[in-house]
Amino acid sequence: PDLNFVLNGGIQSLSQGKEELDGNKSLAGVMVGRALCADPWGFSFADELIYGDTNIDQVHQHHMCANRRELLETYGRHADFEESRNDPVAIRRSLVAACAHLFAGEPNAKQFRRELDEISTRPMRLQRETRAKVWSRIAGGSGGSTTSLASAFSSLTRPADGGWDDIQASDSPDAVAAIGWDDIQAIDDKTKWDENEPPLSELIFEAAQRNFGDNVLSSSRKESYDKRVWEEEQARLRIAKGHPILSTVRSRNEKDCAVSGGVVDGWFKKMD
Repeated sequence: PDLNFVLNGGIQSLSQGKEELDGNKSLAGVMVGRALCADPWGFSFADELIYGDTNIDQVHQHHMCANRRELLETYGRHADFEESRNDPVAIRRSLVAACAHLFAGEPNAKQFRRELDEISTRPMRLQRETRAKVWSRIAGGSGGSTTSLASAFSSLTRPADGGWDDIQASDSPDAVAAIGWDDIQAIDDKTKWDENEPPLSELIFEAAQRNFGDNVLSSSRKESYDKRVWEEEQARLRIAKGHPILSTVRSRNEKDCAVSGGVVDGWFKKMD
């Protein structure tokens, strides 16, 4: 009577967790790890569903987002603040990674992740492009004389961070010696992050808008949960009817197929 039993592992969705808790009153709880990381929005309705918190306290309510549009807007402000205080080249990837699975299970989710990957590498790519152009102009100075910085940077519009350490470590020591330390400082100032570069929040939101549209972005936590429950029920019906196409089963492992009662097992054998 003094022991608490918690189901550890195997929970793939919020509805499954609710079913386990409702079906076994001796359970003190369920543990969810990888499924939550893979689909964070899929568990966003947990407070209301599991704990019955329909009247959430004001402090909690203030920090909750009604839909993924609000979530992206709120997180976007945080991401922009972090990039204003730190080097985007160093932190962009970790900031973008937090949004990677926000639309798990939605059509175009894979394309959205591809675009996020492009956004995450953008600062480093632009830095390399600018640095290459800068040193190309410096090294191209006639007779090793000081290269005019005005002409060197006149056509540079891409942002980057060509810091002192990078310049001193350059493999063009003759060019460094030729332009002098004052000009090196000018290079450092000139290649800071461009204010005309779109903020990270804008890039992420535009990618989401492009791939999912207003209906998905504006769906509430409950609406998203109800949609998932309906999709899970449709998958169960397809299994029961022996439907030849089962999108929810990915593996060809015999053990995984056996779980479906042999229906999918037979289909896979035919495919093989």
